[in-house]
Amino acid sequence: MASSSSGVINIPLDLVVEILEKLPTKSLARFRCVSYQWESIINNYIVIDSIVTRRSDQPPRDPHFFFEKRFNEPQRGLRRRSSPKPCCILSYAYLYHQVTDEEQLYHEEIIGRCEGHLTCFQHVRGLIGFWCLHNDQFRIYNPTTRQSLFLPVTRLPGTLFYLFGYDAFKNQYKVLCLTLDRQEQSCKLFILGDVSNEWWDIQCSIGRHYPFRQAVCINGTIYYKARKPDWTHVLVSFDVRHEMFNHIQTPEDLPLSDHHGDSTLVNYNGKLGCICPNNFGLNTVDVDMWVMQDAEKLEWSKVAFLDMLHGLPNLNIRFAGVTNPGGEIVLVRNDYLSEFALDVYYYDPKHNGLRRAEIQSTTSLYRVRPSEKVTITAVTDHVENIMRL
Repeated sequence: MASSSSGVINIPLDLVVEILEKLPTKSLARFRCVSYQWESIINNYIVIDSIVTRRSDQPPRDPHFFFEKRFNEPQRGLRRRSSPKPCCILSYAYLYHQVTDEEQLYHEEIIGRCEGHLTCFQHVRGLIGFWCLHNDQFRIYNPTTRQSLFLPVTRLPGTLFYLFGYDAFKNQYKVLCLTLDRQEQSCKLFILGDVSNEWWDIQCSIGRHYPFRQAVCINGTIYYKARKPDWTHVLVSFDVRHEMFNHIQTPEDLPLSDHHGDSTLVNYNGKLGCICPNNFGLNTVDVDMWVMQDAEKLEWSKVAFLDMLHGLPNLNIRFAGVTNPGGEIVLVRNDYLSEFALDVYYYDPKHNGLRRAEIQSTTSLYRVRPSEKVTITAVTDHVENIMRL
């Protein structure tokens, strides 16, 4: 360690990087504003395309969970309200400290309020995108920086559906908007950070279709299930970089309908997976998962998980995703009422083991009252993104 004639100590670059690597992500985001030199060091040695890299010897994190809390339907005999029911969205960021083996402590934060229930919720590289039924404006939230951004209004008529994806080649986040109830389907695209700050018209080359709620972005491609006008079900892909739609050929016995529990699209170790319970809801315990092994050749393989659901409560259980890293399949209840504990389940395919974790709140802000119910969404591959919105 050398010192200059003015008495200022010059710290070697490798030591500066080692010190900065130990800092929390929010501190790194602030320190980038100190000087151009600090911003250059953080961007070149610690951050890759706004993602904070951490050492591989750090333990894998459990998912971040987002909660939609809303009122139950009024009881029979009571007048229904004509106005949409308010809901709030709560963010629970996982803390490394664990209370016990069966309890995990989460930090609670309200990130937004909207009228009507949450229509869809998508996450890409640490950014969260969502919109509500009675407000079609798409919103992006960064849990790391706590910044939130409403995209401009599309000015498209009718019911809208959004898809959120990332192009690694150009380091661009893109949002696709589709109309659902028009004779001719309109498509618009928004590029996050583009100087025009406008929606651009693009062509839907596969014809009219109606996307289902769930979508997953893997390696620059968004996959989602949809229904065609003739009521057949298809798997659709959207290439984020080239902005192209495609139909994906699937095995004949892979269910693609939107009935509860039929199938769930997941990111399984960097490949598209489709979890399909056998006769879901009929007390079955076996689960199949189709994995697209080669995205170009459209080669699929099937993995059978015997007794996966054994020991789970006989309630509305649904699949919330697969942890990355870790590879555990996350299961949650379809809805949580006041009498239920806020518990989630993790299935380890390698050891055929199931564990339960109960979510604990650090404040009294969050409670499930008898007049409310909660829906949980899991971000199973969360990364720390210090991108400015």
